[in-house]
Amino acid sequence: MIRMFKSAAKFVIVMFVMTIVCTVVWQEFVTDKLYNCTDPAWLDFLSPGDWVHIHDGKPVAFVPVIIGGSMSDPDTIKEGWSVARLWYLWYLFVAVSVVISVLLARIRWIPKQSKE
Repeated sequence: MIRMFKSAAKFVIVMFVMTIVCTVVWQEFVTDKLYNCTDPAWLDFLSPGDWVHIHDGKPVAFVPVIIGGSMSDPDTIKEGWSVARLWYLWYLFVAVSVVISVLLARIRWIPKQSKE
């Protein structure tokens, strides 16, 4: 029972750290690289699906290069990407986080002390 509690605690700790890592990686390599929202939320990884919007009847534009825009410009997605593909990427981040958390929860973090 204690072993299961320890594993669960380790899983939660690692998952928390992985969420921070994923948020930083998403902000650095996905936000404003694969899409741009003219009225962005803060920490887009933590707000899945709220990446691009239709503004004043202007649909999301697909562009070869993402550049920042004003609020009067439409939100943009890089050509070759879509909202569905952004969701797949987000799910991949979450799946990798869960796998790493499970693996690290199963191993011993502090080596046993030998009794000599």
